[in-house]
Amino acid sequence: MLLEDFLALMVNGVALGAIYAMVGIGLNIAYKPTNVFNLAQGEFVMLGAMLGWLLLTYVGMPWVAGTLILLVAIGILGGFEERVAVAPHFRADSHHHGWLISTLAFSIIIINIADQVFRADPRFVPPIPGFSLDTIFMGPLSFNTHQVAVVALVVASIFGIEYFYRHTLTGKAISAVAEDRDGARLNGINPLHLTMLSFVAGGAYCALAGIIAAPLLLASTSLGLMLLVKGFMAMALGGVGSQWGTLIGGIVIGCIESISSILLTTGYRQLVLLAVVLLVLLIRPHGLFGKAPGRTV
Repeated sequence: MLLEDFLALMVNGVALGAIYAMVGIGLNIAYKPTNVFNLAQGEFVMLGAMLGWLLLTYVGMPWVAGTLILLVAIGILGGFEERVAVAPHFRADSHHHGWLISTLAFSIIIINIADQVFRADPRFVPPIPGFSLDTIFMGPLSFNTHQVAVVALVVASIFGIEYFYRHTLTGKAISAVAEDRDGARLNGINPLHLTMLSFVAGGAYCALAGIIAAPLLLASTSLGLMLLVKGFMAMALGGVGSQWGTLIGGIVIGCIESISSILLTTGYRQLVLLAVVLLVLLIRPHGLFGKAPGRTV
């Protein structure tokens, strides 16, 4: 393999890994105050891509305006999902696991409606304004500026999320609920409101992932499940709750997937990825940067 080809594959892997990490981070946002893995997050990514095509290409809206409308709409959908698919279980029992079925059902409803509305044909979504999909060559290195923008946006978003959790009152309240839900309630924090807020934020964040991933992957109704699986793998590899760990996990997965694409078929690539994740979890059950939860005695 030529150096130029290897570097091109690595650049592609880093960009793909950043997208996978965004999906994993969206899962982390919803999980933090709830201990719920929202199985509809992948479909929020898909809706971000498909509605991005609808607003930016079909309707012709400016990128910023269309994206803001998109984030608000899917954020509201995330809040609606929390009200109908998660909150009833928490009212009955905060340790109830009925959300596994209800969030999966919500995901299936979304994908079936999207299939009827958009059909299965892939659509092109324009890149972030000021960036391009045209290839730039710098010696043996080749990349496009949209790939750079994706990685930079993910890094900036992680800084923003970490700042929110550590330095804002609402963020500290969410962290308190994540640490001890009942103890937070005794201190005047309403966990149910913060649960809905986290689902709104997680949905909007995954919608952003969809609209910036679509120029690289194309928008299609089949995008959600694939990215949900890769987001879960990134989160598991990096450590549940660790945003930086999820980013590193996503990049590792993206680079392995990219390099193996010239050697293995799709099925074998997935086996290699699963084997890597399984090996890491056997050695470090909580992921590369995850922490073992405290035990109450």
